[in-house]
This record gives sequence, C-alpha cells and structure tokens, in this order.
Amino acid sequence: MTTAIESQYHFTAEVKSKGKQQNRDGWSMVVDWKLPGSKYDLTLYGQDWDTVQGFEVGETAIITIQQGNLKANKDGRYSSDYFWDMVSIEPTWIAGDGERVASDEAPPVQAPPKPTPNPAPPARTQNRVQPNAQSEPPPNPAAVGACHNHAVDFIVRGILPVPEGRELFGWIRELRDRFYLEINQAPVMPLHYCYEHDQERRKSKTGNWGHILPKQADDEEDAYCVEGREGWRVFDASQR
Repeated sequence: MTTAIESQYHFTAEVKSKGKQQNRDGWSMVVDWKLPGSKYDLTLYGQDWDTVQGFEVGETAIITIQQGNLKANKDGRYSSDYFWDMVSIEPTWIAGDGERVASDEAPPVQAPPKPTPNPAPPARTQNRVQPNAQSEPPPNPAAVGACHNHAVDFIVRGILPVPEGRELFGWIRELRDRFYLEINQAPVMPLHYCYEHDQERRKSKTGNWGHILPKQADDEEDAYCVEGREGWRVFDASQR
C-alpha cells in the first residue's frame, strides 16, 4: 500500500551529522527522522551556512520541510521520490533559566500553512514600518526562521539578554522581527554608504567620499564624515 504523501512536514529531530556537500560548497545535514515509508534517515541540503549555524551533532531541532522537485527516474509514488527543501530550523524551546528542554515539554509550535496548487495573491496588509504602503509581500519562512535562530543565539550568548521586566517569548519575537525587518529585508545600499549615520556619502572634488554632519552649535562650521576617518568631524570646505 502506498503511503499518502504530504507536501510539508513539521517535526523534532536530533542532528546526526553535518558537513560540507561532496561536490558543492553548501551544507548537508542528516537528522534522526524518516519520511513516511522510508527506511533511511532524512538528509537535507542547503547553500547558506548561516541557516544551520549553531545546530551541532547531538542537538535537537524543530524542522519544517517542504516537497521539492521529483528525482530523476522516479514516478512520485513515494515521499522519498522527491527532494525535500528545509523551510525553517529552530532550536528546541529555551526555559526561563536559559536551559534547553525537549520540544514535548515546550509550548506547541504551529507549522506554517501548506501551499495550495493555486495560491491566492498576498493579502493587503498594513506595513508596520511604512504605514502608508498599500501592501507588503508575505514574510519569507526561511528568512524568518534564520532570524529566529539568530535572536535565540544572541540571547543565549548574552549579547542581547532579556531586559529586566521583559518576558522571554516576547523578547525573542521582538528580536526576530527586528532582525528580519531592519536587517534581512533592508535594501542593499550603494558603495561608500555610511552605516554609522545611515546616510549616503558623495564624492568630493578632492576624491574623498563623505556627507555633512548635523551642527552641534548654531555658529559651528559645516562638518563632514569622511570615509576612512569615521568618528572625525572634518571642518574643511574642500570636503564638499
């Protein structure tokens, strides 16, 4: 009897091995979970190492996979006839004291909705960053999952600890959303852009790249932030 094939699976599994792909620069990961009807542990592949950073052999992760392309010389009767793409990977739930616990002890995690054959156009929603925007594309599940992993890692490492009076889950979600909206989805800026002041630099007649800085006093001369001299206030009209 043929086992029914779902288009997406959401499960918790232990990482059994992780390493570089044999013929490509990406990663491969074997997890202690089998596709329905398969006798072999699932192997996942990807190109972005940041996606699986922090997930080491022996650790448990919450994984969502989605059906990919049909393998060569396969008829699609079995789930193993397809390639499976990882939509997201998340660490198991972290208790209030920072200890990782098994997912069956954690609050339930809802799997992303399964894709439909003819997906409806994205719903028109209010853009939280630009309220006047008419619509925004739906979040990328893989990117959101990666931002979630970075948020948890920053908390565990003490880089961005939970502020006093804040609840852990809310802080994770806030960091995840800020990483996604303010970093992952931020537009790529041109060469010579000043990230310190979030402003574009322009090339002067002397060949320097810089931008004008806000005046600290009404009678102060124009000051410039010049590339290569970050942190300086250059009072030189030739920097225009």
